[in-house]
Amino acid sequence: MKMRKEQKIELVNSITAEIKESAGVIITNYKGLTFDQMDEIRRSFKEAGNDYRVIKNTLLKKALNADNITEIDYTLVEPTALVVVKEDFAAAAKLAKKYAKDAAMSKFFAIKGGYFDGMALDQSGIEKLADLPSREELLAKALGSMNAPITNFVSVLANIPRGLVNVLNALKTKKENEQ
Repeated sequence: MKMRKEQKIELVNSITAEIKESAGVIITNYKGLTFDQMDEIRRSFKEAGNDYRVIKNTLLKKALNADNITEIDYTLVEPTALVVVKEDFAAAAKLAKKYAKDAAMSKFFAIKGGYFDGMALDQSGIEKLADLPSREELLAKALGSMNAPITNFVSVLANIPRGLVNVLNALKTKKENEQ
């Protein structure tokens, strides 16, 4: 179905707004995927709080250029799908990397590039971000690191009375042995 010019302009404006509000974007190739595989990928990204959609290269280029993102124009060849990352870019990158490495899909699904935190990323850049721990994992590690000294301090404080009791018991035993 051919889109009218007004529909294309509306779509470009909508995508531009989504990109501005997003944490970043990942551009993928989907050439050769079956409908079921595409549906699985789309559902997985949606469950993770992201949008995954097929888009024409010319329309995506206009949307990216409207947001002054020109560094990733080189990725806009062959069939293109766009991941609009809503919150956790590392989690979305992990999901994209999972599909790129999946035996059944790796011939068809490929990461082309992306844009995150004002930087253009190539495939290897996105895969490196995918290897980083997620925000929740980093927070858990930070809280664990902050909690460890407090736990050790409480343990030391608890050992002081225990040590005093042991000394008093030793003195009592010594006195009993002397008598």
